[in-house]
Amino acid sequence: MNQLLFLCTANYYRSRFSEQYFNHHAALAGLNWRADSKAITRHPLFEGVEGPMSPHSIQYLSEIGLQADTSRFPARVEDEHFDQYHRVIAASRDEHYPMMQQHFPHRANGIHYFTVEDLHIYGPERALPHLVQSLDALLEELRLAG
Repeated sequence: MNQLLFLCTANYYRSRFSEQYFNHHAALAGLNWRADSKAITRHPLFEGVEGPMSPHSIQYLSEIGLQADTSRFPARVEDEHFDQYHRVIAASRDEHYPMMQQHFPHRANGIHYFTVEDLHIYGPERALPHLVQSLDALLEELRLAG
């Protein structure tokens, strides 16, 4: 089974949505891929968050017919995690490349980046559909690669 890691700032909103959307659709397509998600940030993960996952992600998953898995709280990526995955994708190059350079400089150029910005730039009504487009393109790429 190929392993994919989605990264975002706090593993609460975009990366958690990506993990759950990807896993559902990869299974439907019969892809030999499974995703996980983690946070890049080094500050306390639970500061300013309510519950294990963003209400925006939970609501949008419901709107598109998926049940959110809220069984775990955000997790932080550590350097040794990068070697456990075949592919790593961060939600936003503008936001996450500088974080990667700061915390994991030797990994920053070896991962992929989407262009889905956080809530202070894109509201969830724009960000989550844009994220779905990026995830659908990734799923199609993996399907075609066989």
